[in-house]
Amino acid sequence: GSTDKTEKLIQKFSKTHSGLKVITIAHGGKLAAIRQGVNLAKGEIILFTDFDQSTPIAEVEKVFEKFSQGADIVIANRWKNFHDWSFFHILRSRSFNFFTQLVILPNISDTQCGFKAFKNNIARKLFSTLKVSNYKEKVKFMGAFDVELLFLARKLGFKIESIYVYWQAFKSDRLTASEPLKMFRDIIKIRLLDLVGKYKI
Repeated sequence: GSTDKTEKLIQKFSKTHSGLKVITIAHGGKLAAIRQGVNLAKGEIILFTDFDQSTPIAEVEKVFEKFSQGADIVIANRWKNFHDWSFFHILRSRSFNFFTQLVILPNISDTQCGFKAFKNNIARKLFSTLKVSNYKEKVKFMGAFDVELLFLARKLGFKIESIYVYWQAFKSDRLTASEPLKMFRDIIKIRLLDLVGKYKI
């Protein structure tokens, strides 16, 4: 669904760098793109990251270290080293995380940083088990699929480790005014589904 030059840039880059495969799919939102990547990835570790490099790819070294120490999933935390974030964005993100911890994911202080890594088999299992996050909308709605992934990971007993990363905000029109409300709605749905036993894993 991107309307900028992302695809052209990565196609050009892939022609001069080995080990890359560019996949183009029908517009289905961020989750659909990540899920397709997960389904096609062949490495031992699957990392998804934002193309704008708000978290630099060099931070992956910290990810590898955590996996070598026995982690199943490694997630990034922006709260020690973030830049160019407005007070409003900080307040919104903090409020969302407080609500998330209160309702569904205690002791995870940053669920939304777009820099997460999984063992391959674990990623496939988690993405195939999503219920609330199976979005059908072809709109600029990224949703709370990160929260559901981590909720399922905990439910299955996987070891989740967090790393502090450098993070810089870049202006984007991806996050709409209604998105936080939809994300709150999704978190409530996840909790309700769990309470009525729909996550039979």
